[in-house]
Amino acid sequence: MKNSEMKNQNSLSQLEMEIFRASENELTAGEREELEKSLTQHPELEKVYHDLTHLPDISKAYDRNMLSGNRMDRRVDQLLDTIQKLEPPSKSFENLSIHYFKRYALAASLLFLALTSGFYFSQNISAESDITVEELLYPMEESESETYVYYLEQLFEQ
Repeated sequence: MKNSEMKNQNSLSQLEMEIFRASENELTAGEREELEKSLTQHPELEKVYHDLTHLPDISKAYDRNMLSGNRMDRRVDQLLDTIQKLEPPSKSFENLSIHYFKRYALAASLLFLALTSGFYFSQNISAESDITVEELLYPMEESESETYVYYLEQLFEQ
């Protein structure tokens, strides 16, 4: 790179740093005027400077006084008092929902177990076979994947 191009690049970097400082309100009035004068030579940076320093004021959007007044505060307090009177402190929504969830989950799991057991025993099973609970949970028949793994083990052992 030529020496003049490097100086121009450093000048642009310096201007970008000054724009950043201006957006953070770190510049004095004199420094700000000097920056604005130097930005007239760089219109793209001048636009960025203008956009950063002329942002809309959003502080009013979060102003509590604008959102509520004395009348509104009294109404909110009345509603909160009414809710506390209707709902006993020991029975909150979270406790009730957990309580009912446990009850219905237990009932659903027992119903599922009863239906699957009933379906299994309704099939034609000969009286001679003694099927134990272990055989129901862990079938003795090998699956295709177990057979495949067995063949692979035999192949590697050879």
